[in-house]
Order: sequence, then C-alpha cells, then structure tokens
Amino acid sequence: MESKSLVELLKEKGLDVAEDSAKMIIEAVFEFAESAVAKTENKYDDMLLAAIPLLKPMVLGLVDKIDGKVG
Repeated sequence: MESKSLVELLKEKGLDVAEDSAKMIIEAVFEFAESAVAKTENKYDDMLLAAIPLLKPMVLGLVDKIDGKVG
C-alpha cells in the first residue's frame, strides 16, 4: 500500500477536508441512511439498520486517522 496519507490524496483531488468536518458528514450520512431505510416498505434493506451500529464506529475510527493522530 502506498504511504501517501488520506489528507494528501484528498488535497491532490482539490478537497481540503478537516477531520471534524468529515466526522460531521459521516454522522449525517448514517443518520440519513437510518431514516431512509426505516421509511421504505422494502424489508430487505432493514438489515442495514442492524449493520449501522457496527459500521458507524469503524468508519468514524478511520476518519479519526485523517490528521494522522488518533483521538
């Protein structure tokens, strides 16, 4: 795997993302996903509701590494 950091890659793409902003975006995406899935009549996507509590901390843990520091 290339040693380039996520921040460097995002900056090359023209996106200057702060860790706090990324966390807020992730929180909003998960909140929206839970709401959207709960509103659909399709019961298969309800499995996502069980997965969100497992996925959310994992994704937020990765976001926490954007600035190269944990915490």
